[in-house]
Amino acid sequence: MSGLYSAMDRLLDSKYEVKNWLEQQREKTPVPFYGSFDIRDAGWKVVVVDSNAFPAGFNNVDEKDHSILSTGIKEWFSSLHSPPNRVLLWPEAHTRNSGYMENIWIINSLIQDVGFDVCIGTDFLKSQTFSTSKGEINLVDVDVQDHSVIADGKPVDMILLNSDLSEGPLNISGVDIHPPNHMGWHSRSKCRHFEHVSDLVHELSDLVGIDPWLIGPWGFVSRGRCLEDVQCRERLAGEIQEGLGFIRSKYEEHDIDATPSLFIKNDRGTYGLGILRVESPDEILNLSNRKMNRLAYAKGGMSAEDFLLQEAVPTFLKSFDSVLEPVGYGVNGRVSSWFHRSNSKHGILDNLNTPSTRFILDTDLSTEDASTIIGRRWLHTLVAEISMLAMGREMSNYGSDDSEF
Repeated sequence: MSGLYSAMDRLLDSKYEVKNWLEQQREKTPVPFYGSFDIRDAGWKVVVVDSNAFPAGFNNVDEKDHSILSTGIKEWFSSLHSPPNRVLLWPEAHTRNSGYMENIWIINSLIQDVGFDVCIGTDFLKSQTFSTSKGEINLVDVDVQDHSVIADGKPVDMILLNSDLSEGPLNISGVDIHPPNHMGWHSRSKCRHFEHVSDLVHELSDLVGIDPWLIGPWGFVSRGRCLEDVQCRERLAGEIQEGLGFIRSKYEEHDIDATPSLFIKNDRGTYGLGILRVESPDEILNLSNRKMNRLAYAKGGMSAEDFLLQEAVPTFLKSFDSVLEPVGYGVNGRVSSWFHRSNSKHGILDNLNTPSTRFILDTDLSTEDASTIIGRRWLHTLVAEISMLAMGREMSNYGSDDSEF
């Protein structure tokens, strides 16, 4: 399992070239306002397994990171050709989710801290006040007109989305929307994102001379798989067999003693919904009705139509007998704040986006585990910032075809 350690040495030896490469990519790619990134570190492979264009966990980041996040926000606004005078923060309808509302409070606070006039609301939420552990949130009345948006009686010139638009885009013209409408789950594809990640990883790997698989994803989008139909499941099983075969070949190449497996995910979805891990194509052929319904279920009761077959990467990171998954939060193309998903009930290959998972900071880790994790943070940051660049490519290259990556 020396592959990644050798790659890490090459990356460290090429630190100057890697830094310049990242800067060059940022100069030619429109970086997103913000993003969050789930990392899996197996010891022999480090990769972003999920990315969120509308991060909803700012309430979990360390307060000491707020100042650097605000600085990034200020730089992003300053980079715009015409910075806004008034910003409308457009949240999800999760008004009963206290953690989510704390997230909104912090985003609002970070923007206000750099001097922008910001208000909170949507055209489907009533004007009201919420109390959170951070402070009060005042939702204002929002009126969407033909070519303008009026919030609390005054026009806004930018909408900052913190809604993943699973139900559809905002039908609004005349006002800038960031992230753009097509980054919502009504149209965004996880596969398309990871295609861009793969392109960037291959480019960097060619630069420094490493196997891109060690820091990059493998996956494939399976379209229109009607799981209730036997023939559809047979085609999906064939794709699973192909994927497992590729992963097995990489394990053999890098002398990794592990059993390959795949996650089957809704290609357009979030909140950990529509996910199933398999080690054999037989598992999809013999899928129970309960698992079939769970896999097909998406946010808002919608049904999944396309599935992403994604390499399952275990985590070797633990603290106090709980498995960990680092989560990076970034603004303006740079990932600068970290916390961890932690779960003592799940194993090294399990999905940790579950209700039993806790969110912890570096200060909550054991001394030994903190040393290991922080020592690898530069690598976690690198793959997260590559994923953030991929988001930028998604924003500017909307509509490209999906394929294997």
